[in-house]
Amino acid sequence: MAFRNLGVELAAEIAPDDVGDFVEVWWGDPQYWQWSRIAPKARIALVLSEARSVLAQGRERAIGNVQKADLVICPSQSAAAAWLEAPIDAPIEIAPFGVASERFPYCERDWSKKTAFTFLHAGVTQFRKGSWMVPEAFIKAFKRKDNARLIVACPRDSEMFTELQQEYGNHKQMVFDHKRQDDILYWYKQAHVYVSPHLSEGFGLMIPEAMATGMPCIVSRCSAPREFFDRKYGAWIEMSENYAPVTPCLPDTQGFWRLPDIDSLGEQMREAFRKRAEWYEKGKLASEYVHTNLTWKQSAQRILSLTEEVLNEESIGNTAGVKRRKTASDHIEQLGTVCS
Repeated sequence: MAFRNLGVELAAEIAPDDVGDFVEVWWGDPQYWQWSRIAPKARIALVLSEARSVLAQGRERAIGNVQKADLVICPSQSAAAAWLEAPIDAPIEIAPFGVASERFPYCERDWSKKTAFTFLHAGVTQFRKGSWMVPEAFIKAFKRKDNARLIVACPRDSEMFTELQQEYGNHKQMVFDHKRQDDILYWYKQAHVYVSPHLSEGFGLMIPEAMATGMPCIVSRCSAPREFFDRKYGAWIEMSENYAPVTPCLPDTQGFWRLPDIDSLGEQMREAFRKRAEWYEKGKLASEYVHTNLTWKQSAQRILSLTEEVLNEESIGNTAGVKRRKTASDHIEQLGTVCS
C-alpha cells in the first residue's frame, strides 16, 4: 500500500517495482491530492469534514479527487456527512481513529483533596473547539478559595489563545501555555479531567487519548464524540438553543454549529470537583474502554479489511455481479439518528 498525504511537495510520483501492483491511499486535505498516473489496484480516500458542507476553499478540486477513489473511508458518521451529500458515488465506510496504546498508557494521578483538582483544555485554541467557554465556565464554577486549576495548552499561538491569555492570564488558578511539547502526554499527566466544549469534531482524537491515560472527560453532546463517548466516562455538556455560523473556522463555507451550554459545562466541572472518587473511577473505566476498543491497531485492521473487500470484488466500479457495498443512500437514515 502506498500512503500519501497533503501538499504538492509530498506528491512525488510512485514508482513501484511492479507497475500497478499497489493500493494508493490518500489522506489529508483532498484539494491537494495528486493521484498517481500509474493505475493502482485500488484508490482509497481517507477524509473527514467538521461541517455539513465541504470546505469552500478548493471544493471543486477536493470533490474531484475524492470522486476518483474506489472507496472512501471516514472516521465517524458525523465526519462523513459532507461527503455523503456531495456528488460522490464511491462507497463510503466508517473506520474510527484509534489511540496508540503504547504512547498513551494509563497514568496514576493524585486524586486526594490536598492536590489542586486540574482541568485541561488542549489542542489549537479556536472557535470550533469552544475554547472561549472553558475559562468562563471555570470562573462560574469555582471561587478563588477552591483548590481547583485550569490549564489551557495550545501547541502554537492562535488569535483566540492570545485573547484568552490577555483576559485571564493573571488569574491565579489558570495556566496558559503555548509551548509545543514533544509529547502531549506531558499535559495529560498534569490534569485530572479533560474538557472539550467543541461545536463540532470530525473525530476528536484528543478525547480518547486523554481517556486512555485515565482522564474522565467533559464533552459536548454533539458530532463525532457521540459515537464513542458515554457519561460513564465523564459527563456530557448539554447543547444550547443557540447557533453560530461555521465561517469563523471554515471561511466562505455555509452552515451552522450548535453551541454548547456554558452553564452545563460549569455545572459538570463543579460536579467533578465535588466527587473526586467517583470521577477517578470514571477515568479508570475510560482508559479500559479505549485500550480495548479504540486503538490504532484496530483502526488499521479495519482499514485493511475494507481495502481487502475492494480488492476481492470482481470489478471495481462495476456493480454488475459485484457484492453490493454501502453508498450514500444507505447511510442517510443512520446519519440522521447519530447527528440528531
